[in-house]
Amino acid sequence: MSTQALLFSPVEPLAPPPMPTAPPVAALNGDGGGRNPVHIPIADPGVDLANKTVCIKVRLSTMGNTRKVSTSQIEADADKDLLRVSKHLLDSAELKAVGRFDGEIRRFLYNICLPFEIGIHLLPIPALEMVEQRLRSFRVDREALVASFLAAYPGLCQDAARRLRGLYNPADYPPAEEVAREFGFSWQYVSFGVPEQLRGISREVFEQEREKAAQRMAEASSEIQQVLRETMARLVQHMAERLKDGADGKPLRFKESTVSNLVEFLANFQFRNVTDDGDLQRLVSQARDLLQGVKADDLRSTAALRNRVQQGMVEIAGHLDNMLVKSGGRKFRFDEEAQ
Repeated sequence: MSTQALLFSPVEPLAPPPMPTAPPVAALNGDGGGRNPVHIPIADPGVDLANKTVCIKVRLSTMGNTRKVSTSQIEADADKDLLRVSKHLLDSAELKAVGRFDGEIRRFLYNICLPFEIGIHLLPIPALEMVEQRLRSFRVDREALVASFLAAYPGLCQDAARRLRGLYNPADYPPAEEVAREFGFSWQYVSFGVPEQLRGISREVFEQEREKAAQRMAEASSEIQQVLRETMARLVQHMAERLKDGADGKPLRFKESTVSNLVEFLANFQFRNVTDDGDLQRLVSQARDLLQGVKADDLRSTAALRNRVQQGMVEIAGHLDNMLVKSGGRKFRFDEEAQ
C-alpha cells in the first residue's frame, strides 16, 4: 500500500523511553536511522498518541492447505459453471494445532494493542518489553509445533494419496524442506511519520503528507477511544445478561471466559488508555472494585454476590451506553489479517 510505504519506516526495538511532554510527534525520517526527527503537530495536543505508542507489524504465514479442483474432475447434476470446488491437501492435527496457536497470538495482540491499519498494531509503550518477551516465547513454541507437523508430513502425504485417489496431485506436495519455508513468524517495530527526503524533493508534497499524518493520528485517537468503550460495553453487558436468573428462576449458566475476559480488559486498561479517557477510567475503576477478589465459582454458588455483581454491571452498562458515540462503521481494524 503506497501510503504505508511513505509513512512507515523500521526502527530497532528499544526499552520504553521517557514520556515526552511536548505536544509534537517525533517521527523517524525515511532512512530508518532515527536522525533528524520531523515534528508533526497533532490536532488535539491533549491526545498525543504518537508519544504514547509505537507501531508493530506482525507477520504470520503457514502452508496453504486447499487447492481448487477442476469441475471436469467431478460429476454433479448441476451447471458446472456455477460450481467452485476445492480439496483439502492434508488432514493433519499437527497443522491444525499451528493454526490454533496463530489464533492465540492474534488474540494476545488484540487484547494488548490498539487499532490502527490492517496488519499494523499500536502498541502502548509501557507494554513494549512485555510484548517483546511474549512474542519471543510464542516463536519458540510455534517452531516446536511446526517441527511436529514437518515430522508427520511424509506420512500425511501418503494418507492424502490414499484418500484423495483420483484427485491426488503429487505436485501439490513439495519436499518437506520447501514446506518448512512456508511457515513464518516475524515482527517489526515501525515509526509513524513523514520521510524527511520528501522535504528536499517537493515541499508541497511534504506538507501534504504531514497534514495526512496528523489527520490519521487524530482519527486513530478518536477510534481508539470509541473501540475501548465499545469493547467494555460488550463485555459488561454480556456479564450482566449471563448473571440473571432464567425463566425458571434458576441462575443462567455462564462460561469462565464471561468473567476472565472482562477481568483481562480491566487489567490491561491502565496502559491501553492512551487517549486519557477519564470517563471510561472511572467506570473501569468501578468495575474493578465490583470484581475485586471475585471468582467465577463464587458467582455460581453465592446468590447474594451474584445479584450484587449483576446489578452493578447493569449500572455500568447504562453509563457506557450513554457514552457511546452513535456512528457508522469504523475505519480501523483490531484483528490481524491472515498473511
